[in-house]
Amino acid sequence: MNRIPCIVIYQARNLFGFCLLVWFALGVNSPSVAQKNPYPKGYFMFPIKPGQTNFLTGNMGELRSNHFHGGLDIRTDGREGLPVYAAADGYVARIKVTTGGYGNALYIVHPNGYMTVYGHLKTYNKVLGDYLRQQQYAGKTFEIDVVPAKNQFPIKKGEIVAYSGNTGGSGGPHLHFEIRDTLDNLLNPLYFGFTEIKDNTPPTISKLVVRTLDVQARVNDAFGRTEFTPQKSGTSSFTIPQAIPVWGQVGFELLAFDMSDGTHNKNGVTCIEIKVDGKEIYSHQLEIIPIELNRHINTHIDYELSQYSSNRFQRCYVADGNRLGIYKTTPQRGRITINDTKPHQVTIAMWDAHQNVSRLSFTLKGTPPTPQPAVLKPVSLQTGIESVLFENTLKISAKNPGQDNQAVLFSGSKTQPLTPSYFKNNEAIYLWDMRKGLPDSVQVNGVAEIYNFKKLIASGRKEAYERDSLWVTFPASALYDTLYLEAGRKEDIFQVGKFTTPLHESIDIRITPGQAVPQENRIRTGIYYVKGKSLSYRGGTWTNNQISFKTRELGSFTIATDTVPPLVKLNTKTPQKFTCKISDNLSGIYSFSATLNGQWILMQYDYKQNLIWSDPLDTTQPLKGKLVVEVVDNAGNNTIFETNL
Repeated sequence: MNRIPCIVIYQARNLFGFCLLVWFALGVNSPSVAQKNPYPKGYFMFPIKPGQTNFLTGNMGELRSNHFHGGLDIRTDGREGLPVYAAADGYVARIKVTTGGYGNALYIVHPNGYMTVYGHLKTYNKVLGDYLRQQQYAGKTFEIDVVPAKNQFPIKKGEIVAYSGNTGGSGGPHLHFEIRDTLDNLLNPLYFGFTEIKDNTPPTISKLVVRTLDVQARVNDAFGRTEFTPQKSGTSSFTIPQAIPVWGQVGFELLAFDMSDGTHNKNGVTCIEIKVDGKEIYSHQLEIIPIELNRHINTHIDYELSQYSSNRFQRCYVADGNRLGIYKTTPQRGRITINDTKPHQVTIAMWDAHQNVSRLSFTLKGTPPTPQPAVLKPVSLQTGIESVLFENTLKISAKNPGQDNQAVLFSGSKTQPLTPSYFKNNEAIYLWDMRKGLPDSVQVNGVAEIYNFKKLIASGRKEAYERDSLWVTFPASALYDTLYLEAGRKEDIFQVGKFTTPLHESIDIRITPGQAVPQENRIRTGIYYVKGKSLSYRGGTWTNNQISFKTRELGSFTIATDTVPPLVKLNTKTPQKFTCKISDNLSGIYSFSATLNGQWILMQYDYKQNLIWSDPLDTTQPLKGKLVVEVVDNAGNNTIFETNL
């Protein structure tokens, strides 16, 4: 029997979206368990150049922004227009056109209950394309979601159903291909036995993080996260030569990638398993992902770090608030507690979908915290304070803390003296459990740092914050974990948390601006998300002198008025086709439409190129006469462009 290493899970969902995990032992010589139902290998045809060697630019489970990648990104020779073949017999269940996301997408249901999805298409075959255009003309809309009658469009395996493209949120020409089960779970297509993808290359382990998970824990005699760079030995073995001193409860994070043969694209790793002293304490397998839980990737990775860099470290323990059903762990949920002075051998194995495996081996050495000196060596430099919130712990680092090394934490009228938890490089490190209270400021050697913590917002229940012309409501499902809310107003910027904290569901915010916005300006005045120097439109509804809006991102917001209409420019024209460039300087494009001699004409749209182009219902007639193009931005400003073709 052909075994799939590591954890292969069969998942199902009830109406409320909970995952059921059913584990089946396969044998004592393998760390794996088998899926409940074997995948029908050979049932599906590869949709691009079937029978020929091909390559991937992305694989199932790859770590993306706010989601696991749900399928395969298949190369199309760096160009658009390759035939896309139906993977099996079936019928068209859905045709969807969106500006972003999958762009032009096609959904086919098959007799075995599976569904295949084809995204970022350039065009559909003639039958489907004509039908789609008729629906778009009937609704006078570019974006559309059409569900044909069952078997209205029967499909044969190997039939050309579309042509590959670069539509929607695609970053370059390719085909996005998914296989879903009867419950709409995302399945790993590589388990269906496509021989077109060759992969004999094991994954690469770039970084290991050992992270403290309680206030008493230490790694290298310090609190926080410590990175290590593994050394490669052989084709698939990695080591960290020096033993890692640890104490208390710790967890691992990994930065790793996989590559298939003949390509340099860094793809995701399918499966990770961890053993400590020969006993498995953690494993996860990205085989099946329920769509409604996909956003829980933000608990699977170190989300805060991912917002500062392009690196997405996978947590190899189950974080609080993580509802994904992809894990098999000990009762400690993958966490490790070291409270002896013995060496502990750790092996981390990771597999790709083609069963290539790499292993990282290293030693954890139980090392109690080093006794600290009563006084640091005095220096003449000024005291400096830096504070970092590390889950439930506020880590305060004070350079040159003075003779007594003492800190004082202030919260309203209360004070709390702090003694250093440890010293490091002439810094005193103080650790404060935020669950004991939210500090206003800290003072060390006469130097103070002011904090902006306003309220502890618990996850799993509805919470609200009201202060400083700011009202925020958190639904019970908004947060993954406890939030120590930093909020307030500074000039025209309103802060609601930090962008490094993920939200699962949207929250409601209501703001009273510092200066009243005249009634006549409110229609063009809205909320904008502030990140660096960029502003992103979030909308809003005015009631009296307050504006309310929803957001799925924490961070900084401002109120701005957009009075500048969009730009429209005729780009090219021929008797068969015309194109226009459209853009907006602030709030962004809301809608566009065109008429030719008073008749509505479909305009296709590529937001990446700021380009719209004509797609007439009757392609045999030349495009001539009076053209009128209207573009409206999100603030309601509109531009009407007129010309004769």
